[in-house]
Amino acid sequence: MLKSVRAVSGLPLVATAVYVVVFWLPVDNRSSWSVPVHVALIALVTFGLLLRSWSPEVAFGLVGTVTFVGAALQITHDPFIGAAWTLYPLAVKRAADRFPSAGATAFGVVLVAVVVLGAPDGSAAARYLTVSLLVLTGAWALGTATRRELVEAERRLSAEKDRAVAAERLRMAREVHDVVSHSLGTIAIAAGVGARLDADGSARMREKLEWIERTGREALGELNAALRSVRDDAEPAERRPQPGVAELAGLAERVTAAGTPVTLDLDGLGELPPAVGLAVYRIVQEGLTNTSRHTPGSRCAVSVARGDRDVLVQINDDGSGTPPPEGPATGPGYGLVGLQERVALLGGTFEAGPRPEGGFRVRATIPIEGKVSLGD
Repeated sequence: MLKSVRAVSGLPLVATAVYVVVFWLPVDNRSSWSVPVHVALIALVTFGLLLRSWSPEVAFGLVGTVTFVGAALQITHDPFIGAAWTLYPLAVKRAADRFPSAGATAFGVVLVAVVVLGAPDGSAAARYLTVSLLVLTGAWALGTATRRELVEAERRLSAEKDRAVAAERLRMAREVHDVVSHSLGTIAIAAGVGARLDADGSARMREKLEWIERTGREALGELNAALRSVRDDAEPAERRPQPGVAELAGLAERVTAAGTPVTLDLDGLGELPPAVGLAVYRIVQEGLTNTSRHTPGSRCAVSVARGDRDVLVQINDDGSGTPPPEGPATGPGYGLVGLQERVALLGGTFEAGPRPEGGFRVRATIPIEGKVSLGD
């Protein structure tokens, strides 16, 4: 109801009043029938103009017809400006359908007939016809251009939404991969060690089983937190914070307990943005997971240092561990690729590869105040 009231108030109402005063007043009183006809035409054209917001099709038909009649009876000399005003929203609404050729032809024939029959001389008729056609054609062309812009803007918005959805899916894929691959990898290593213990190693067996249980529960907690982060209806209390640099010590302890010794050096990190802290944690996690998968038992040195503008993360293993009995993993890995994408989204650099002295190195530099993309 409020929208209906607003539609007939303000600028449209003022424009309608100005149009009637300029093109339809004063009332023609040349004969007894001209006054009621003139008043009726004014009422109809006013009603048609006020219909513009609700039904431009009806408004254009009514205002155009009334203008035809008024011009034929020499009541108005409006060059179809009112009709053009109602034609514009019709073009915006239905420009894709194009102006029907049959309707356009009939419109032109009637217009010419009205001008020829109603105009006192040929030059005035030509001027009226030319101005009318220019006004109507201009209104249709402007409405068509406006519709094209609106359609293009809608397409851009839709494409942006699609990119946002794709980026969020990629972010979730990285998170799930990092959580699952690290936890399952270290669980598998611990289970393998436990399976090779003899009967005298029952205490160590219990220790490994307890570690497996603890790691599995922590992995489930991280996975649930990652999934809750994309739920629109999740309460803030349900959204567990994502891991950051504060959790690196616990990560190093767990990997060490699984059989891969880790030394951790954290140099003046202070408070980091959540996206940067999460990236640092995932880089260290994936680096340690790679070592545990390929050469379990290798000694790893993890270094995270904060500079003036960025954070430097390095994971170096010495390659002294023993490859698993089934051989090193050779399938396509997505962990390092995901890390490279994550670091690139933050405006940093990432590199990983063998060390000249043996072992493997993962190195990343992340700006502290870097760009944050939709994927974060």
